[in-house]
Amino acid sequence: MIDPVWEEKLKFLVDQDHQMREVLLQRGILSDTYHPELEKIHLANAHKLAAFIEKMGFPVLSNAGEKGVRLAWLIIQHAISWPDFMRESLVQMRLAAAQNDYILELLAYTDDRIAYFEGRPQLYGTNMDWIEGELRPTPIEDVGRLDARRKSLGLPPVLQTPFFPAIERPPKDPVKKKREFEAWLIRVGWRNP
Repeated sequence: MIDPVWEEKLKFLVDQDHQMREVLLQRGILSDTYHPELEKIHLANAHKLAAFIEKMGFPVLSNAGEKGVRLAWLIIQHAISWPDFMRESLVQMRLAAAQNDYILELLAYTDDRIAYFEGRPQLYGTNMDWIEGELRPTPIEDVGRLDARRKSLGLPPVLQTPFFPAIERPPKDPVKKKREFEAWLIRVGWRNP
């Protein structure tokens, strides 16, 4: 049975996230660094979601409905400073997907994002980053089988995927951003020193 509390509680959290993102975008600093104010909201939201999960179980289609699942997923996608939570969420997504109780496209995005942070090639071609001043896919494992993997999760072939222009701009100092990003990956536990 779908519990509307998922949507009710999580929409407020996601709205806070969007508001802070918009403020940083307007200030022209969203692409330069993972801003501490945004990280603080992302972590607070993830901890609140973790508390909901502890009480109500993992949000899947049968208990949270599509809107609830999508809201929870966005919080999980932004919980990048809490690797263990993201990894455990991916396990739960896979378990639910095996029961036809999760949105497969969302699983693909989470899988690719975690692979990127761990320094592995992505599987589904959903993760993008600024590379040499252009927004491009991060490295992809076995590109020749990419569309087959995408099809297995209901995603269209990569060449048929609409590209939405970035509302962000490339970082002002890509070398500095890369250095800060690599230090952050170690600090939060995605990679070892």
